[in-house]
Amino acid sequence: MGSAQPRRAVIERAWRSIGAGVEVLSGDDGGPLRRTVKRIIDPLVLRLRSNAQFSAPVLQPAVAAEMHDTIAAHAPQLRAAAAWFVMLKGERRRQRITSGNAQELYFPVCFELAVTRGTPGVEDQQTAASVLRDIHQGRDRTGIETLNAHLEDPQVVARLTRQLERSWRDVHPTGAMTGPFFAGLATVLGPAESHRAAAARQRVWSALIADATPYNLGATAHTRPAELPWSIVEVGLSSVSPQQLPTVDGVTGGDRPLDRTVAERVRATLRRALDRDELPDVPLLCAEEVDRACAPWGLLAEDKQAVLLTGIEVATELQPLSASAPVRYELSARIQSRLAKEAYVLHARRYLAGSEAIHPRQQQVVEDLAGFARPYLSRLWARLHGRDVWQESCEDVDDVRALLEGVARSVSLDHRQRIKAMLEVQVAG
Repeated sequence: MGSAQPRRAVIERAWRSIGAGVEVLSGDDGGPLRRTVKRIIDPLVLRLRSNAQFSAPVLQPAVAAEMHDTIAAHAPQLRAAAAWFVMLKGERRRQRITSGNAQELYFPVCFELAVTRGTPGVEDQQTAASVLRDIHQGRDRTGIETLNAHLEDPQVVARLTRQLERSWRDVHPTGAMTGPFFAGLATVLGPAESHRAAAARQRVWSALIADATPYNLGATAHTRPAELPWSIVEVGLSSVSPQQLPTVDGVTGGDRPLDRTVAERVRATLRRALDRDELPDVPLLCAEEVDRACAPWGLLAEDKQAVLLTGIEVATELQPLSASAPVRYELSARIQSRLAKEAYVLHARRYLAGSEAIHPRQQQVVEDLAGFARPYLSRLWARLHGRDVWQESCEDVDDVRALLEGVARSVSLDHRQRIKAMLEVQVAG
């Protein structure tokens, strides 16, 4: 029967079997570009919305074989799509178009042209010019304006709502063991004092990314939250348990990350984008965000899901107001030690140990310190959401550890600034 295989390995093996003709869609190592997977293979070749069995991070042998054959069977269309991309890029240069990321904007269109028209010839140059005009028309409007106008159309909202319901139903946990993932965190979050130990830590993290546990626990939050090691409400990721199906727009029942509507998530992306040209057009951005909102933990990529799960484990150990809180991981201990030495934390401890009244603004900081996981995970989720949208990798374990530490510093800085503002108000009064 064979053994289960990481999804990414199956895709890369199938891609390499195609051979020549897809170089512009491939990376230096010969595998498909991340955007090729995101914009062509997943939505258009594998059609994940209809074939949910292909979306698991680890595939059983029969599913892996089926997925390999599906990709390989599309070799002619993929070669034609590559040829169309070369033609569109040439026309883009001829028209002196500089806005937008060519891969992000053109890959899906190229595959569609490959399916409907085959390999392009000289006579298709006019088609390429027309396609570019259609793509770039109106991209100078601001993102928020475009989003608001897009969602004013009842048919758009109805279509996105149907997509939400389908995508939500497609997410199911499996019965895979979770123990190995959490055991591996001892290495990922532990010390590495030699090159060999650092290399081992990276290998373990790569294995954890491919592990099904982050996906399964995120899917479990949709239906059977009591089976999770912690409460998604208590750690601050959701205001309700089980996690509810998000809506396209409107008023939400809470203010936690997983409560947010699709529109709120897209607005956050548009606000974060210093260069909106790197983003797909708003309709596609909304469609992608629907799938992301329904995915485990509201994140599509398995490396982001793994980081969030790791972050939850770290966050539940951070107790700045406790001088002797037990911790299991070296990284958690380092963050905890740094937080405990903050002057405002020491000040809060003295307040709690005494009988002095606490200023209302300081009371909010004290509450955040008492439930540090909530602001910590809210900020971590926002950063991972941004990385998920921009397809920024979390595969480097040192980068992940720096991210986990950086989020704690960011929350701590926010606390210090709030206390400083409170003191300035008191002095002014």
